[in-house]
Amino acid sequence: MNIDISGKRVLVTASTEGIGKGVAEAFLREGCNVIISSRSEEKVRKALTELKKISPSVWGFTADLTDDKSLESLVSKSFEIMHGIDILIVNSGNPPREPSYFFENSMEDWEYSIKLYLISAIKLVNLVYEYMKNQRWGRIFFLSSWTVKEPQRIFSLADISRASLIQMAKLLSKELGEFNITVNVILMGSFETEGAKKSLRKFAEKIGEPIDVVWKREVLSQIPLGRTGRIKEDLGSLLIFLSSDYGSYITGTTILIDGGMTRSI
Repeated sequence: MNIDISGKRVLVTASTEGIGKGVAEAFLREGCNVIISSRSEEKVRKALTELKKISPSVWGFTADLTDDKSLESLVSKSFEIMHGIDILIVNSGNPPREPSYFFENSMEDWEYSIKLYLISAIKLVNLVYEYMKNQRWGRIFFLSSWTVKEPQRIFSLADISRASLIQMAKLLSKELGEFNITVNVILMGSFETEGAKKSLRKFAEKIGEPIDVVWKREVLSQIPLGRTGRIKEDLGSLLIFLSSDYGSYITGTTILIDGGMTRSI
């Protein structure tokens, strides 16, 4: 099987560290042109310095997923640099409040979370779909979590706010299929990122237990394969396959990549 997506133009949001950065690196190694983004200018500069060692075909801009004007600017700059976007990968960080139980969240927490996960995805799709439609080719991915399928009490904000992305991907697959644009949700299991560790560390402090005990019990012991996911090798490879012609018949679905962690069918 010879997968070739070289030259494709990719926009990955929230991509200066963790999941997003690993995904951006995976596409760079395949010869793609990649735009990364973060709310922090310092993080953008640092990530670009590291990623440009892999390929010069990477650019970065500051962008706030909860701000419409910021997203408009990000997409506009991406078009200026790459003259188009073939692959949109909507990734996001965590709400500041999380991990939190339902009744610990204020209405401001809910509004922020919905903007972060759902409204941003709607906005970004609206900004790129006309171009993809006109060129009759495109790939749209919403990076989400296995906890949408098997909700966890401590991730109330994310699980509720992201659940609608599954409906949106199904609906968009029907709207955009005739233009050879696929839309899928990737439900990620546990990947050992700084963001994941930070969230679990906050939870460990909340319940008064050592982080290593909580990590082993809540994460590693729950994964049949006995390990966390590898961003570039596991997640990146999946996205690259789905972005190639071999993945052109897969759309409107949710794909679990969790080492068997999810117990629901």
